[in-house]
Amino acid sequence: MTDLLFEIGAEEIPASYIDPALNQMKTLFTEQAKKHHLEMHSIYSSGTPRRLTLFVQGLPQKQESVTEEIQGPSAAVAFDTAGNPTKAGLGFAKSQGVDIKDLQIKKTPKGEYCFATKKIEGHETLHILPDILPAIIRNISFPKSMKWKGAGLFFARPIRSLLALFGDQAVPIEINGIKADRFIFGHPFLSGKKIEISRADWELYKKLLKQEDVVVDMTERRETLRTKITQLMAPYGAAIDDEELLDEVTNLVEYPNAIECCFDEEFLDIPADVIETSMKEHQRYFPIKKKKEKLLNKFIAVLNRNESNADTAIQGNERVLKARLSDARFFWKEDRKTPLIKRVEDLKNLAFLEKLGNYYDRTNRIIKLSKYISTQLMLPHEEIELVKRAAELCKADLLTQMVGEFPSLQGIMGRGYAEWDGEEKSVAIAIAEHYMPRFATDNIPTSRIGAIVGLADKFDTISSCFALDLIPTGSQDPYSLRRHTYGIIRIIEEHGFALDIGEILYTALDLLPLFEQKADSRYHPVILDKLVPKIKEFFKDRLFQINIERGYRYDLVNAALKAGIGFDDIHNFSQRLKVIALISQEKWWPDLVTVVERTFNIGKKANSSGSVNERILTEPEERTLWDVYKENDEAVRKLIGEKKYEEASRTYCNSFAKPVHAFFDRVFVNVEDENVRNNRLSLMKTINELYSQKIADLSEIVMPNDKSHGKS
Repeated sequence: MTDLLFEIGAEEIPASYIDPALNQMKTLFTEQAKKHHLEMHSIYSSGTPRRLTLFVQGLPQKQESVTEEIQGPSAAVAFDTAGNPTKAGLGFAKSQGVDIKDLQIKKTPKGEYCFATKKIEGHETLHILPDILPAIIRNISFPKSMKWKGAGLFFARPIRSLLALFGDQAVPIEINGIKADRFIFGHPFLSGKKIEISRADWELYKKLLKQEDVVVDMTERRETLRTKITQLMAPYGAAIDDEELLDEVTNLVEYPNAIECCFDEEFLDIPADVIETSMKEHQRYFPIKKKKEKLLNKFIAVLNRNESNADTAIQGNERVLKARLSDARFFWKEDRKTPLIKRVEDLKNLAFLEKLGNYYDRTNRIIKLSKYISTQLMLPHEEIELVKRAAELCKADLLTQMVGEFPSLQGIMGRGYAEWDGEEKSVAIAIAEHYMPRFATDNIPTSRIGAIVGLADKFDTISSCFALDLIPTGSQDPYSLRRHTYGIIRIIEEHGFALDIGEILYTALDLLPLFEQKADSRYHPVILDKLVPKIKEFFKDRLFQINIERGYRYDLVNAALKAGIGFDDIHNFSQRLKVIALISQEKWWPDLVTVVERTFNIGKKANSSGSVNERILTEPEERTLWDVYKENDEAVRKLIGEKKYEEASRTYCNSFAKPVHAFFDRVFVNVEDENVRNNRLSLMKTINELYSQKIADLSEIVMPNDKSHGKS
């Protein structure tokens, strides 16, 4: 077995492009290897801003020979009645390079057909790689690519060199005039040397590059940076608190180094969030914060050089940050001259989505929706007024110079400006919180006011996009509707809000200028018949996916989703799912599932409007079952009403398991007498719905060795 080492040397590739490109290289090579019948032991990729490298262990020197069976014409066409080959038979044999005598006749679903069996000799791997490797280069996809050096080649940045070694042999490939050889290049500023590598050996490759100031292994480079940054922060009791930033700077350098810099203490009068954002987003610096989050006038910059010119680098980074902070201080000073409330009217000049007006219109929708949600939650009048004020101001900071320069500070700066304006503290906090969660692992709003305004904002965004048919497809979600939906679900769950998302959606959609209210209907038909069902299906899918990711079994999630009560009350849905997941571990769980499933399978045949008639219950088992229902109906419903789903489930199971089993064992349901038959079906449906309407449809549960139950 032989190893392959493949390096694409290029000009500086953007940091965010590197990981996805390396993953694609592995996937593309694996697909090509499978296509060409090449087995391999392992595959690894790594890189720097100037090289993307693939190392494959354990490739064969030669493809395995394969035997291929090719179907030809039918036997009746290939041979005449006397068994002599026809022109069709001779032509097929010749086209496959076999003698007519070697054709085999086999039975197929369509009759007897001729088959040619050929042994295809494997090719040398060294001769296959010139097809595979250029295909990898041409098929790596980047967010933005450059077309260069002739037609047909697109890449993130111009390719400057290719290394391709199979064992100790150079792979003969050429792409747009660049020939692969056995040379690699050291650090462009610290070395610049051209290095010859004798064989495809990952350790040798790493060693030779390290001698020329390139740490090619990304994990090693990241941990080297972590160690150096941590050492610089340690004297101040600080530590790295941004792993994503560490990942990013790892892909900005080949020689991992870090330096400590500082800025004038006078800039500390700017909000800390602004200083940190200036450092991280624009310059990729690491702020130094003492315990209790106090920001110091010091920061760490990552360096792609050694210590020989550290002083120059420190001065340069300090000068750049000073300019940034000077701008930020100016914005902070100027923005505070205009109170947020006076900016609200100017939101008319900021467009939202086509046909949906501007941000002033959107603000008014958020105010109305926030008030509606507050009313549904029965908040006191004083708190509703605070909600309305927070909703009124929540988008005003979009017009500030600071947010124009640092868009990620929207809401955060709104809080700062609101505090400066003397707004209620709860209003200022809500302005910052209503954007949360900003990403999957972010916190949700801690305040009830922030949570309500956040819900209104997210429901308006989702309703607006669905109304304009801007719906996520595949991996495309330009308006982050999945994230907004996830945020709504988490806020409702964690705050325990009893809300009907269907009613909120009706209200949110009705506020949009697209729909004129009809005289004979509360809501426009498009809202009723199309949009709300479509958005609810979107929520249903998100609820399913989120809870699968949380570790719930898919059948338990489906059972809770498909209960008659539905999932409009997300908090209630989550409570029910937790309970059925818990009781699915109990010994009596199979009995509970059996009762609900068997009554469902029979009861679904019942007339939906039918009710049980006691007078025609003739069999002892059905009379007993009806008596058990009447005795326990109120108790089960009371427990459900009190959200005591575990107790309700246990009571239901203990009450019905035995009499339902006796009913199915001794009572024939599908009798000829239509009235008796329908009455028994209604009895089954009534018992089933006592549980499946309000807790979970356990007919969705998949039990080990699941079999259909029920007697017909």
